[in-house]
Order: sequence, then C-alpha cells, then structure tokens
Amino acid sequence: MAPPRSASRREPGRHAGGPPPPPPPKPKPKRTWPYVFVLLLAWGVIFGAVMYFRWISQLPDTTGLLEKGPSHDIAVLDDRGRLIARRGYSQGTLIPVADLPTYVPNAFIAIEDRRFRHHFGIDPIGLIRAATENLSAGHVVQGGSTITQQLAKNLFLDPDRTFDRKMQEALLALYLESRYTKDQILTLYLNRVYFGAGVFGIQAAAERFFGKPAASLTLTEAAMLAGSVKAPARLNPLADSDASIERAATVLDAMDDAGFIDDAVRDDAKATRPRIARNSGTPSSGYFVDWVISRIPGYVGNVDEPIVVETTFDIALQQKAERAVAQGFAKEGRGLHAHEGALVAMQPDGAVRALVGGRSYADSPFDRAVDGSRQPGSAFKPFVYLAAFEHGRSPDDMMNDEPVDIRGWKPSDFEGHYEGEISLERAFAKSSNSIAAQLAAEIGARAVAATAHRLGITSELMEVPSLALGTSGVTPLELTGAYAPFANGGDGVIPYGINRIRTRSGKVLYAREGSGIGRVASKDNVGKMTQLMVATVTSGTGKSARLDERPSAGKTGTTQDFHDAWFVGFTADLVCGVWIGNDDSTPMVHATGGGMPAHIFKAFMEAAEKNFPVKPLAGAPAATDLAAAPVETSDANADQASPPPVQPKKPDAFDRVLDSLFSGT
Repeated sequence: MAPPRSASRREPGRHAGGPPPPPPPKPKPKRTWPYVFVLLLAWGVIFGAVMYFRWISQLPDTTGLLEKGPSHDIAVLDDRGRLIARRGYSQGTLIPVADLPTYVPNAFIAIEDRRFRHHFGIDPIGLIRAATENLSAGHVVQGGSTITQQLAKNLFLDPDRTFDRKMQEALLALYLESRYTKDQILTLYLNRVYFGAGVFGIQAAAERFFGKPAASLTLTEAAMLAGSVKAPARLNPLADSDASIERAATVLDAMDDAGFIDDAVRDDAKATRPRIARNSGTPSSGYFVDWVISRIPGYVGNVDEPIVVETTFDIALQQKAERAVAQGFAKEGRGLHAHEGALVAMQPDGAVRALVGGRSYADSPFDRAVDGSRQPGSAFKPFVYLAAFEHGRSPDDMMNDEPVDIRGWKPSDFEGHYEGEISLERAFAKSSNSIAAQLAAEIGARAVAATAHRLGITSELMEVPSLALGTSGVTPLELTGAYAPFANGGDGVIPYGINRIRTRSGKVLYAREGSGIGRVASKDNVGKMTQLMVATVTSGTGKSARLDERPSAGKTGTTQDFHDAWFVGFTADLVCGVWIGNDDSTPMVHATGGGMPAHIFKAFMEAAEKNFPVKPLAGAPAATDLAAAPVETSDANADQASPPPVQPKKPDAFDRVLDSLFSGT
C-alpha cells in the first residue's frame, strides 16, 4: 500500500507547478470634487470667453457719442407761416446735463433709476427688488434696468428680446460706465430717449410738447416728460394730457421720496398744469409733410443747420379735405367694402393745397396720394379724347357705340348697354368704353401715351389697346396734376409743395421761380375737353359731383371688378382728385367713380370754395354758364355708374365727434 501524499506547502503568490502570479495592481487614487470643479471651471472659462468675444464683436460702435452730429432740424410752415410740423430736430442737438435745471435729470433718476449714481451700470439691488415686486404681484410691475442699460438698449438697431441681446446690453452698460462719467451717461440718455409722437431727445420733447427749450422746462413739465418714458405712445402730453399729468404726479412723489424736492415744492408742482403746445397741422397733415421733406434734398442737398420750409399747404383746406373723406367713408365706405381713400387738391398752377394720403396717418403713414399707383380706369379717357382732337376729331363727330373687336380684345360697356350712333361729347359723358377703344385704335396707343405724358403723367404707360381704358397704374397726385392743364387753359404743371427754403438765420437756400413747363395743349382743344367734362357732370356719369352754384367739370373712373373708383375734376380755382379702394386690391361692392368719390369731391369743393367768387372755367366760352346746363335724368352710364347705395342715417354723436376733431385751425 502506497504511502499517502503529503500536502505540499505553497508559497504565497505562487501556483503549484507553475510560475508565480503577478502582483496585485495598486489601487487608483479617487477623483475628488476639487478636481471636477477645476475641470468644469476651465470649460466654463473657455465657453465664457468664446461667448464674450462673440457678444463683444456684435456690439455697436460707441466712439464719438458725445460729438454733435449734423443738424436735421426742419420746420415746415403753411402758406400763412403757421407751423405744420417739425421733423428731425432731435438728431443734431445735444444738450449737456449741466445746461439743464437740476430737477430735470433728477426727475428721470427718481422714476427710472434711483440708485443711478451708486451702481456700476447694473444694479443687483434693483434687480432683486424688481423680482420681489413682480413675484408678489404675479406679473411684471417693475423693471430692473438701469438708465445705463436703457441707454445701451437704445444704441442697438433691433429691439429683439433675446438672451444674446440682453447680454450685449449688460456688457455695453458696463463698458459705458467705465468710459463715461455719470453726467455724460445722463446726457447721452436724455438726448436719445424716446418721448412719443415721433420725438427723440429732451430738447426735441421740450420744444414739441411745450414750445420751449429744455433749459426752460418747469418742474411739472420735467415730471411729465420723465413719466412718459414708461409708455411714450400713451403717456406723452399730446396723446393724453390727463394721463400725462397723472403720471407726472407719480414722478413728483418719487422725487420727494428720494429727497430731490420737499413736500411744499411737490404740492406746488402738482397744482400746476402746463400749457401744451400743439402744432397747427391737422390729424393727417403728416402725409403732406412727408412728401415735402422727401423733396428737400433735391433742392438744397444736405444742410448742416436748421432750415425752415415755406409751403403751399392750406390748413383750412386740408381740414375740409379730411372732413370730406371721413364723412364719405362714414356714410358709404362699409356698404361698398371700401377701406382706404386719397384726395389731392391743387391750384391750376400745380400748387398743392391739401393732400390726404389715407384715412388715418396715425394708423398708416403710407401715402396713397403720392406713392399709391392704381389703375385710373375711365379717368384716363381725357388723354384719349385730347389726342383724338389733336388728330382732327371734334366733339360733334358721330361714332357707333357698339361691341368692337380690336385684334382679339373685346372691351364692353357697363352691363352691355350700347347706344349706337352718338357724338363724341355724349360718348365721353356716358364713358363709352367702345368709343374710347375705337379712338385709341384709330390714332394709336403710342399717341395716347405721349399725350398723357405731355400733360403730366410720369408713370410708365403700356402702349397697348387697353391703355384707352386706364389699365396702366398712376398715382392720385400725378393724375390730378395732369388734369391741371384743362383747368388753366393748357399749361403743363409739375405739382409742387415748396415755395421757399431758408435757414433759421434767414439765408435763402431755394426759392421757387417760374410757372410750370409751358403750353402742352392748345386753347381750342382745352375748350373742347372742357365741353366734354362739363357734360360729364351735367348729364353723364359724374352728375353726383356737380357743384350747385359754380361751373365745374370732371371725369369718373371705375376699374374692372370695382378694384378702384375715381373722380377727378376742377373749377376755376382748384383741381381735385379723389380715389377710393383697398390696399390689397380686393374688389369693392359696386363702387363706381360716380358714387362715393364724386360725393367726396362735391363735399370738399363746396366747402373749399364757399367764400370764393364764382368764375368761369378757363376753357369755357365766356358767355356760357356751364353750371346752368340742364341735368339729364337718364342713368345709362357706361362707366359702371349706379345709384348710390342706401345711406344709413348718421347718428348725432358722429356729427359732434367730427366737429370736435376738425374744429379750429
């Protein structure tokens, strides 16, 4: 029997019958939180640096902020020297804080940033206080932006409320605080802040709202301006004087609480109601002002000093024009689905006396009278007939009012109503499309376009057969101006609104000379056209525009599917063009030139000429009283004329509103 195996003794770390095992690995050191923190901090610094340089690269240039730029101070006067408007004057006038009464900047500090003189551009205490107030109220009741931040915000071109923009605003605020003194920052802020009514800067606001320089502001006036910054459109003195005064009381309380004034001074200021300076202009005179200002560079170039522009504008006539348009839309606009209109009134020499570019300049400053190109429809036919007369035709010539086919184009009269053999005078008065198309085909569309351009149409005209029916767009201003030769005996005009431009010191930079572009139509042919246009208002499509006690003439215009409706006419004193339609060119409901536009024309012209002596038309025979011509009762009007829609009775309250809106000059 074999002896038992004895257990072999193994050395630690060795395997029996093999090489020893490797030593166990050393334990790895644990990564502690300081290591993680340093790593995150490093990445945070890198990311922050990238974002910092990104934001810095997009900051606006802040050099030269305290330098006075060129002045664009423009005062616009009417024909009697009354102020219509003042534009641009905030951009070139920099008023140092040191030149203002101490209570002026203090009013802004008290209500906008009470710790202004103690923070470094960003106010952590103010941010915490604002956040607490907002959380307690459940909505935003207080902002945390400092005056420096508000200035920084005004330096940006866009108002986006993005994180990037807010970071740039904060960085710029810190930069401004490091570069400028507190008084310099206040100076920049007060000269850039928006006060409403299109006014930027303390000097502009003082002159616009109170008719005085900023250095002469009273404490109450300063409080009103400081209070308007919160909601400029609603709280400026012109928008709502009562709300402005109420807000000023809050500012005065804040000034008292901050120690800028005492109780007695506060109470005296609250008891004072400043006189608010209002322009002599009317609610929609801004259309005329914009047009005039746009033309100044063409006369005087860039001027580095304040200028005064003397214009042809008549406030009284503008007031009557705005009233006529407002009443016309109140009576008929809704039923016709017409939402916009324009009116231009000028003297026969081209001097623009009133210009309504839309129903409300405040709601839409787009000037439909100057910039709105629309098809004139049959209001273009005077140029067709004048060209025909220049090629040998006369008003007594007979033509066949019937369906025609001109190289595949088949114009039709309104509701297919044709009269057969009629005179050109009758064809014009009833606005026959067939006769106009035949005349244009006879003399050529090129001759028609040349005649229209010669009389004052500046828009491009397509030399196609349909040009006879007014298918090329024109503006109310140029179409009215092109009718002026019919009113003045045949002289072409360029509509103008500026008589003289001078510096405030009295140096004349421009003075209008001359009387127009010379003769563009013979007196004989002007007389023929006057005969036709008088027939339009006495027996044709424009009967609704006929004035009761003085000679008048004109032409209606209605485009296909009722997109546009016109009436353009004249007396010996004024030429007036009226357009109605919609900005998006949606069709109206059976709106014709012989309806609402003719009614607006008559309402305005009756009011405008009330105190003028009755005169014969320039193209009318001296012995003929054209106003007394019999009115034909037939309503066969090919210019898509129709009886005016039923007009709802206007409530008495509306009369009172209009009277209050347009009363006074």
